[in-house]
Amino acid sequence: MEKHNAALGGRAALDKYSSMKISGTVNIAAMGLDATMEIFRAKPNKLVQRVVLGQFGEQLQGYDGKTGWAAPPMGQPPQILSGEALEAVIANADFFANFQAPENYSKAETVELVDFEGRKCYKVKVTRGTREGVEYFDAATGLLAAIVGTANTPAGPIEQTSVMLEYADFGGVKMPKRIEQRGGPAGAIMTVTAVEFDKVEPSAFEPPAAVKALIKP
Repeated sequence: MEKHNAALGGRAALDKYSSMKISGTVNIAAMGLDATMEIFRAKPNKLVQRVVLGQFGEQLQGYDGKTGWAAPPMGQPPQILSGEALEAVIANADFFANFQAPENYSKAETVELVDFEGRKCYKVKVTRGTREGVEYFDAATGLLAAIVGTANTPAGPIEQTSVMLEYADFGGVKMPKRIEQRGGPAGAIMTVTAVEFDKVEPSAFEPPAAVKALIKP
């Protein structure tokens, strides 16, 4: 984990910024769908993620430091998140989410050195909150290569794998330009096209009116 953090440029490389906007695209081949994506983060743990799914509308998710929420597309009702869904959005909202923080894990154990996606990787079993999974670290570079975990869906638990590829430098911080999500009925490929720092307005983190109505004072 320490080698991964160093390979990204070190936490100090990101600590000099207070906000970021990640822009990109999402391809869902099974649906023949190309979407646009925007992720807004601000210290210490604010998040809004917007995915525009063409004719299906807009999918929003956010966290304001206290409340996690989601606004699905196609007119589905918004919801306040709880349980594993809330844990996941809190983890994603961390401004340093791309860095490994051992204090966020109740357990992390290196299992073995394996061949993964054509490279030698360390396989690490982890427990974070109520969620268990596996993380793979590239033995040569130290960079996180993949995350494997179980997601609860209406169809039941589904194992999902996120593979991090094509790390590139953005403002002194390395991030994967391409993330392939596999598992479930429809996998997705996320491609980062731009990362901007310290240009996010506070208003970007305002939830939709329908979500605000659900948030208790």
